[in-house]
Amino acid sequence: MIPVYQFSFTAAIIALLTLFAPGAMAQAENNRATFPANFEQMVMYGDYRRGTSGELAYALRETIDIAKAGQPLPPGTRLVLEIYDNGTLTGYFVMEKGIDWGLDFAAEQRTGDWHFQQFGTDKQVRRTAIAARCQSCHQSQAANDYMFTIDRMRAYVP
Repeated sequence: MIPVYQFSFTAAIIALLTLFAPGAMAQAENNRATFPANFEQMVMYGDYRRGTSGELAYALRETIDIAKAGQPLPPGTRLVLEIYDNGTLTGYFVMEKGIDWGLDFAAEQRTGDWHFQQFGTDKQVRRTAIAARCQSCHQSQAANDYMFTIDRMRAYVP
């Protein structure tokens, strides 16, 4: 019989080796997207309403200018969708790009270096987020930097 203290030590060593094993970081599946503190400075560049439901897309003016210039959106970029249902704001989705954030996921799950997160109307993370579903859908937009709204952003006129 293995003494309890020896088993705990052995389990801890195995856990550490697993954490630092090659490829372990690619499976971490962290979600690093945060709600932008400067949301009030963002401008609406897209209106995707369908009756009383839909989304409004927001970005910083600087982000829109980068897109209009045909440049790739840089790390640190955040895009926000306000989500409406029956004319009422029900939450937000944030798409945020970071340096090497794609490495948090297995290669077949990556959307460049973008992460996705759902937020409530209080701008706090919703643990029921469907970020994995967002990610799988956005994979079809690799040619557009994984964005569905890039054309609206490039066509934006203040």
